Amino acid sequence: MKNILCFGDSNTWGYDPVTGSRYAYDVRWTGRLQQMLPDCRILECGHKGRTTVFRDELEPGRVGYDILPVELNMHEPLDLLVIMLGTNDCKRRLGAGPEEIAMGLEMLIRLTQSPLIWGGKSVPKILAVAPIPMDAAHIPGSDMEPMFDAASAARSAQLAEPYRAVCARYGAAFWDAAEAVPRITSVDGIHLSPADHAAFAAAIAGQIRALL
Repeated sequence: MKNILCFGDSNTWGYDPVTGSRYAYDVRWTGRLQQMLPDCRILECGHKGRTTVFRDELEPGRVGYDILPVELNMHEPLDLLVIMLGTNDCKRRLGAGPEEIAMGLEMLIRLTQSPLIWGGKSVPKILAVAPIPMDAAHIPGSDMEPMFDAASAARSAQLAEPYRAVCARYGAAFWDAAEAVPRITSVDGIHLSPADHAAFAAAIAGQIRALL
């Protein structure tokens, strides 16, 4: 049995932009992935509003760098860590550009690979995912408009290449989720629709099989 920790934000948690609640487990991409990979244990670790390293004083307690060591130790031994963060780093009030957001991903990868985390024990493989780009057309008028705008959506579409470069430097696997879902299709343009979850799960399952 392989243990896979999925570390992400509200799109890993399974936020439903229509109801404001959470999709059922079998709708969320992690739940679908569990069905597709019965020989693996999918450990779901999503948090609404989570960033890589950037602190948002209006949504405290959501810095990925702060909680990742706890999650890694709680769930070890791990065979694979899937990191899908960056969407919330694109919030307009944070003012971070694609290269800076990629530096946040770099800090998460370096943290995961640190001997201080594992004490000489086996370090899991890492799959870093560039999130599906936002759809700027659906942000205006949605609940997300106070936090995101067209510039946020543009930055989200520019994360793949700097993410790829970071992963190459540290020997981590990389996947651009836009290959499976070119743009988020939900009513707010930020959160995955059920169809997005299904397409994403089917595509990332292939990436994971190739790694394991």
